[in-house]
Amino acid sequence: MGSKKYIPDNSWLTCDKGSAPSRLKVTHHNNTKIYGENLASEMDIVPGENIMPMGTCSVTGGSCQPQPIYWDKCNKGVKVNGYKLVFEDACLLCKQGGKVKVDFNAPSGGGGNMLLDGVTGLGAGAWAFGSYDAAIDYVQRGMIYDVENGKLSLVRPNSPRDYRRGGNYGEMKDQVYHRQQGWRDVRNEHPLIDIDKNPKAGIDGAYAKKGSYKITDAKYNTATLENTDNYGRELSRRWTRNHIDRGGINPADRDAFTRANESGTLQREMVKTMPNGEMHSETQDSRGYKQTRGQREALEIKTSRAGNLVNGVRSSIRNSRPVTALANSNFSQAVRSSKLATGANNSLFKVTQAVSRSKALTVVGKVAGKGLVVVGVGLEVLNVYNTYQEEGHFGEKTKEAVGGAAGAIAGAWAGAELGAIIGTAICPGVGTVVGGLLGGAIGGLLGGGLGKTIGSWF
Repeated sequence: MGSKKYIPDNSWLTCDKGSAPSRLKVTHHNNTKIYGENLASEMDIVPGENIMPMGTCSVTGGSCQPQPIYWDKCNKGVKVNGYKLVFEDACLLCKQGGKVKVDFNAPSGGGGNMLLDGVTGLGAGAWAFGSYDAAIDYVQRGMIYDVENGKLSLVRPNSPRDYRRGGNYGEMKDQVYHRQQGWRDVRNEHPLIDIDKNPKAGIDGAYAKKGSYKITDAKYNTATLENTDNYGRELSRRWTRNHIDRGGINPADRDAFTRANESGTLQREMVKTMPNGEMHSETQDSRGYKQTRGQREALEIKTSRAGNLVNGVRSSIRNSRPVTALANSNFSQAVRSSKLATGANNSLFKVTQAVSRSKALTVVGKVAGKGLVVVGVGLEVLNVYNTYQEEGHFGEKTKEAVGGAAGAIAGAWAGAELGAIIGTAICPGVGTVVGGLLGGAIGGLLGGGLGKTIGSWF
């Protein structure tokens, strides 16, 4: 017994019936330290003073309300302030049936790892889907992939002469391409995320990049720029001026965009998408005609091999019967068409535009999700290290910690992906973001628990 350690102040406590760890506060020490530490005694069991709530109680179903009874292993021969010191392997028993264990470092078992797993999961969701601009890109690329791999027809059901899907498909490709090339969307209208949206006159693409501005008109197959009755030829200076005045460009960029249009520095392009998926652009002059006869430039949306594999898996899940049924359900249709969802999407897009105009905020936005991933993974690694140091060898606790870390990371990514797919099925845009974040957090928690179980088998 004498070789055992005692429990220092601020050690981690985890309850087998609680969902989160807490810290032990040693107060019954009378300023007496052993080896430079205030050590826990049998009297350090006062709720709210020594023992803090540990998340949600699985017994009561509500918030943890500690009701400690006693520490079950104390040293009768060593006392501080008249109270027996508590051994390192002691458990604090609770009237609710919980058994509280002690960790000297980060929690290495029980419900304590839920915090680490949750951080990892939120990080995965935030990195992949936390940026609303990334959520829009996710939705658009998903539709493009399904069209180009035969899973989504450009012919609307029972409407063989309704060509809106072709035009919308071309417009999405235009927007994804320019986003990939670092162009900032400066339109006042939310990007297209519904392939069945009714077509209407307006600016298909308006972009800014390093002080330059560009306007595009997306066309599909044989469609060409047209002469309008009231505003002249599409993409011409007059046509562009009219659509700027009608609110086609967001207010923050409207003046600069207008100056570019009037001065002749505005880049004008028709972006055409063919039935085989190939894209090219044709540069236009201020009258809306080709600057050089026959001029065209091939455009390509680049995707890595890994990206193609991921897109294939996403598409298989997205087009499965359960997800398709959810997307086509009356519930999902009602959510998508609601003013609340529309307003949320528009508000998120405006915030994204405001952030993208600031270099500092853009960097912060890109780093935030990755930072959560790094923090989550770092905590998992630290947890494994601390557990190994505590055991002194690769024992049962370390195996559980390794399994929990691997499970949390894998579960977080899988959960974020599945959550984003389900969220998109309900409401593309805001549903994609919320689904990715919640799915990542839940996946991290479930994966961590499963990983611990599997780790303990080895």
